[in-house]
Amino acid sequence: MMEIIVIGTGNLGFNLCKAIENQYVIKDSAFAKAKCKNVKNTLKLIGYYNTSATRLASLQAPLLDSITSLPKADLIIIATPDDYITSVSKSLNTDAIVAHTSGSVDLQAVSNRNNYGVFYIPQSFSRSREMNFEELPVCLEYNNDIAQKGLETLGNCLSSKVTYLDSEQRGRLHIAAVYMNNFVNHCYTKADEILSDANIDASLLYPLMNETLAKAQELSPYEAQTGPARRNDVQTITKHLEALKTNDRAMYDAITNSIKNTYGN
Repeated sequence: MMEIIVIGTGNLGFNLCKAIENQYVIKDSAFAKAKCKNVKNTLKLIGYYNTSATRLASLQAPLLDSITSLPKADLIIIATPDDYITSVSKSLNTDAIVAHTSGSVDLQAVSNRNNYGVFYIPQSFSRSREMNFEELPVCLEYNNDIAQKGLETLGNCLSSKVTYLDSEQRGRLHIAAVYMNNFVNHCYTKADEILSDANIDASLLYPLMNETLAKAQELSPYEAQTGPARRNDVQTITKHLEALKTNDRAMYDAITNSIKNTYGN
């Protein structure tokens, strides 16, 4: 059984802790096929640490009170903000595999350990929404066979979609994820503000939201693009800019120009 400690219980760390405690081996995963059976309880969360010293009632594992004197473990996952990864790794007194969960931080951030790696999940996590880890891609990077075996065991116990990406590839994936998730969600927020100011029910645009995603997946985002910027409809663009709040015009203009440049308008 692999014994695991998670450091950091933000949105990702919390969901990872929950997934480890609720884990089961996916019956069609590479790990299960190698074992020729559906193995349960392959992982054990033996503790978690957070700087606020806050115990999480939904977890059975204990809250650990010191990052410098952690119990013996096979794998330690650093799920802290990016700026703290290296300092946390350096403060650990352990022979365990150490891996961080960042999309944009290089593998070398934890290279002070003997066995180290990255366990990156390109997904947006929230405490209020429980994720089905089986459907989530897990992107691994590691420095040797020991780290590879440990991280692949964790990945295959939680997900059916485990792949290897080096630091440069993972960084590119993270940039793409920021565009696809963070920027798009901010556009949703601005759209919601516009509708709210006009006393319009936001649900009127939910079918459009769903169709945008469906078309992008079925065709391609490039082929699915429509709208005034794609058509170079100058009068409509000007009218929109005049109707927007002053602080929102730069964002509309920047996206419009990006679309125009993409399609040569």
